[in-house]
Amino acid sequence: MITNHLSQFKIITLSVFLSITLGSCATTEIEEIPFQSKGKIKFWSAKSKEGQKYLEGLRKLEETNTSYSGEFDIRIQNFFPKKDLFSLSGKILFDKPTGKMQIELTDKLFGISVSKVFTDGKSIRLKTASVDRIHEQPMDDIVLSDPNTGKQTVVPFPVIYYLLSNRNAQLFRPEWTFVQPNDGIVFVRKPGEEWTYYTKEKGIYSVEWDSSGKNVKAVTNVQGELEFPPKVTVTRIVSRVDGSDQNRIEIKMKKINRTDSLNQVVFGF
Repeated sequence: MITNHLSQFKIITLSVFLSITLGSCATTEIEEIPFQSKGKIKFWSAKSKEGQKYLEGLRKLEETNTSYSGEFDIRIQNFFPKKDLFSLSGKILFDKPTGKMQIELTDKLFGISVSKVFTDGKSIRLKTASVDRIHEQPMDDIVLSDPNTGKQTVVPFPVIYYLLSNRNAQLFRPEWTFVQPNDGIVFVRKPGEEWTYYTKEKGIYSVEWDSSGKNVKAVTNVQGELEFPPKVTVTRIVSRVDGSDQNRIEIKMKKINRTDSLNQVVFGF
């Protein structure tokens, strides 16, 4: 479902002082969102009549979405090796027909571009302010690393991308996918990883990812009203070994402009 999602973490260096340059550090902790317990639930195959009907409903919901541009605030809280919390501003572009998404992160205090991320849904291109070359990798996690402090933040980018783009239904391959229409759950089992989608009448409100290959679990929840794109999302990453928190990420949309499509010249570095 996610290209090369079992590859090793890609380390992307941000040559900034997180405690100084990123400034305006918020002190309120990002809330702890829970992982849901599926219990003993009977799932239907995606190939069954019930499964096909339910997934078709999700696909029709996705067809009502649009392209958009917007601005947001992001807060990142690290728990390992010690607690710290910092925030950035961001701009986002999403083109529904192509699946392209571009995110630019800027320092909230000085308005300086820190990094720019582009994806077509299959691969990622990333450019940081301190490095001339453009880093390319398959769709996978991004690990933000400050060389001055050694602090790292794991960003499960595919989880965030699919929730902010709502291009999930195309990933529900019949051989991997099971559904429980009554509880609104879609369960995708791939070699080495499992994805669980929780849905309501208006669409997907929570995505969980469990990777045995990386020994981590992540959950992203839409906070508040379910709409596209969601105004507030919170992501929590924990260790599969002991369940301890590794990172939490909160994204709050400040401005959203919906459109049928975006001019392709807006994408790029």
